[in-house]
Amino acid sequence: MKEQPYKYMVRLPPSMRDLIRESARHYRRSMNSDIVARLHQTFSGLPDTSAVRDIEPHMHEQFEKLFRQELSEEEEQLIRNYRGLSSKKREALQNLLI
Repeated sequence: MKEQPYKYMVRLPPSMRDLIRESARHYRRSMNSDIVARLHQTFSGLPDTSAVRDIEPHMHEQFEKLFRQELSEEEEQLIRNYRGLSSKKREALQNLLI
């Protein structure tokens, strides 16, 4: 018999919710799945160097390559770095570029 998931409500600051939403979009999964993957990774004691790969869903890298065929490796790195910024830093960067 399959184990039933446990429902637990969590209150998040809006900035944290935004980060989770962006991460979930990046990995093309639900916010709930992203939170569960990150919690699992955190509690499994994985080394930092493999953290990103270990929270990626199956085939994520292949899907990203398909969707971003026109981006260079440098552009992809910029996108990853941008997604890691807080919402305030993103806004400041966008204002700087405008």
